Amino acid sequence: MAIIGEWIRRLGYLLRRGAVEDELRREMEAHRALMEEPRDFGNTLRLRDEARDAWGWTWLDDFVQDTRFALRTLRRSPGFTLTAIVTLAFGIGVNVGMFRFVNGLLLRPLYERPEEVVAVYGRHTTPDAGVGVSYPNYLDLREGTTGIFATLAAADTVFVGVDLGEGPRRTMASGVTANYFQLFGEPLALGRPFTAEDERLVKDIRVAIISYSLWQQHGAEPGMVGSPVRINGEPFTVIGVAQQGFTGTGIPGPDVWTPLEPQNAREAHELSVVGRLRAGTSIETVAPALSTVSRRLQQAFPAVNAGFTFQMSAPWRLMFMPGPASGAMTATLTGLLMLMPAIVLLVACLNLADLLLARGHVRRQELAIRSSLGGSRGRLARQLLTEGLLLALAGGVAGLVLSTWTTSTMLSSLRPIIPVALSLPELDFDWRVLVGTIGFSLAAMLTFGALPAWTLTGRAAVTDLKRHGGEEGRRPGRLRIGSALLIGQVALSLLLLASGGLFLMSAISAATAEPGFRLDGGLLVEIDPSLAGYDEARGRQAHLALVDRLRTVPGVESVTIGSSVPFSPFGDSRLVAPAVGGDARSKSVDAVFSAVGRDYARALGLPMLGGRDFTDAELAPGSSERVAIVDDALAQRVWPGESALGQLIQFLDEEGPTVGQPMRVVGIIPAVKHSLSNPRPVPHVYVPLGQHYESAMTLQLRVAEGSERVMLGTVARVIRSVDDRVPVLSLKTWRDHLDTGIDLWLFRAGARVFSAFGAIALLLAVIGVYGVKSYMVSRRTREFGIRIATGAHPRALLWQVMREGSRTTVIGIAIGLLLAVGAGQFLQGILYGVNAVEPVVLVTAPLILLASSLLASYVPARRAMNVNPTVALRSE
Repeated sequence: MAIIGEWIRRLGYLLRRGAVEDELRREMEAHRALMEEPRDFGNTLRLRDEARDAWGWTWLDDFVQDTRFALRTLRRSPGFTLTAIVTLAFGIGVNVGMFRFVNGLLLRPLYERPEEVVAVYGRHTTPDAGVGVSYPNYLDLREGTTGIFATLAAADTVFVGVDLGEGPRRTMASGVTANYFQLFGEPLALGRPFTAEDERLVKDIRVAIISYSLWQQHGAEPGMVGSPVRINGEPFTVIGVAQQGFTGTGIPGPDVWTPLEPQNAREAHELSVVGRLRAGTSIETVAPALSTVSRRLQQAFPAVNAGFTFQMSAPWRLMFMPGPASGAMTATLTGLLMLMPAIVLLVACLNLADLLLARGHVRRQELAIRSSLGGSRGRLARQLLTEGLLLALAGGVAGLVLSTWTTSTMLSSLRPIIPVALSLPELDFDWRVLVGTIGFSLAAMLTFGALPAWTLTGRAAVTDLKRHGGEEGRRPGRLRIGSALLIGQVALSLLLLASGGLFLMSAISAATAEPGFRLDGGLLVEIDPSLAGYDEARGRQAHLALVDRLRTVPGVESVTIGSSVPFSPFGDSRLVAPAVGGDARSKSVDAVFSAVGRDYARALGLPMLGGRDFTDAELAPGSSERVAIVDDALAQRVWPGESALGQLIQFLDEEGPTVGQPMRVVGIIPAVKHSLSNPRPVPHVYVPLGQHYESAMTLQLRVAEGSERVMLGTVARVIRSVDDRVPVLSLKTWRDHLDTGIDLWLFRAGARVFSAFGAIALLLAVIGVYGVKSYMVSRRTREFGIRIATGAHPRALLWQVMREGSRTTVIGIAIGLLLAVGAGQFLQGILYGVNAVEPVVLVTAPLILLASSLLASYVPARRAMNVNPTVALRSE
């Protein structure tokens, strides 16, 4: 703040009383010195001749002369120059930083010659039923398209537990064909890629390649190649380390790659297939080849491939499984991310254009003299644009340095929501970032420089030479333009501040929302025995042993276990419909599905609204009794006005047939929220553990309120004493779980980004208000001196200047309020518990702007009331 205050002070010094005449005298002396300066005419003629010979133009020596004069002009105005560069550094810096983020995640190719790489996926006759590819179908596709694809690879990405000697941790791993790394043309950083022998002997020789980030996290030792690693409890040998930033077809990428194990099930459409076209092969030739292979597979295997066809698209870099082309979504996301910093840059440009118009008053006689000596309007405008170009380039260089902060802030805020340790591409500088920086600088120069250059070089420039040196006259046109620019700054600043306020209120509303169950006194322990290599039988034993042991711990009121947890990024859903009567499809409800243990409602602090809990017999594997518990949200939608107890329900798949046997509803519990994106409770259906097995489960404990932190350590010790091989993936309170969820992160991230950009825009707008009012006071020094000499009270001048400043601000606030309401309507779909027209935001944000604007106007206004009439009149 001290540095900013110094910049404002120096700018005010140049614009306060007496500085105008000193600046004008220096401008005239510099112009005269430039005219009389001995010049190296031989060098100038040589440059001109070379330019003419090469291009037929004489612009080169003119540009050199304009640049030299611009540098001298800017050097003599250090306060203005420094303010302009810092203003542009903020505007360009946030744009370059966001562009680096977008470039690394969305735009920069992840591999060589990306135009040759396509994703191949399956599609059934059902509309929008895109699926993966089975392993047998992949082999047939590879054999049938040898003349089309140079390489056709397949991958199967799953969650696994990776143990490098520090205990298993959950991450993503891809089983890939041996030609996977060859397809992308990415040599490994260390070691060797997979071979056909590795793929053929995958069950006998277990090898793995780890990501560069995982290698760095474990010391980046070259000796890690050849070291052992356990994946889901099975021993593997590390044979290579991927290149830094390599993520495969999309982001985020897995941390481990293993050879893909061959599969015989043709109906298991689980693989993602990606291919690189042969040199000289066009995209148009691929579709007929895919259709030929599709027809052949439909005829050969009608039971599983009826209606199945191969489709092609560009790989979707934001998904683990390639699917339909995502160019439109990528473009939309890029536009949304770049919109906010673009507004900040626009505010900076409006601010600087306003300052250039104010500074043009000081230079009016210089421009008039140059015009009277034969300088054309285009020549004068080019000189002013050259000065703007130098300012824009200097601001671009400073912004490039500042962009590192923006990029690191965005990346650090993104990592906490990634549920597992995954690889992200590097966000380094490349030619796109450099071109983007130059583009932002040139766009800024044209935005802030064109209008002042056009206005200050008009026909009125010669008129200024005819005026008496002390008669300043008025420029209503220029004043109106300056006021319009200032209004734009205020309006856009209010737009960003109000948007940040909406996200902030959403974050507060989400953090304090009632989920439908008790948060206080709740603990969550996420476990996954499969990451230690446990099969279903051992996994069930581990689940039950932990639940039984934790129930005996002092201080634990109840314990249950479930396959899904509200506000979790992982979950499952099923179509639930009545098993008897009418069309099941028309009455189906999409409900959150969870396999749970005993006391589930009690562990959440929920009462039983009707019926009973599951019995031990129903919880046991192989139970013939098919039962379920539903919440009242599902009961009211499936059986409105009726009792759900005793009713039969069934699960449907996406195409309608039933899945499994009908289940009888034996209990009803209150509905709970499952996501902050939906403020209302959603239907839930719960089945006993015996009917469905999931290795990844969450223990839910109810303890005395206030003892949660103490019990966390106790629970961790008990789990280790029962089975120290079972990995504890997370151990937290319910409130911590809600605070670290992706929904709340989105609101908080939006509040941080919009508020930060709004604060920068507010600062720039305040500087603009201060500069314009300082210019106005310096221009009217003689008028204020006369009014004080004729008896006007200085305080009246103070209020007049303040009133004129507030009028412009109020107009800008009025326009900004309209923009803020429009932004609220646009953001309504992603906000939580906040209306588009939020009174608190629409009152607080304008008050902040009005107070800041009045403060910026007060300093020049104080200078106006302290004008000494004798000094003012003598100077004229």
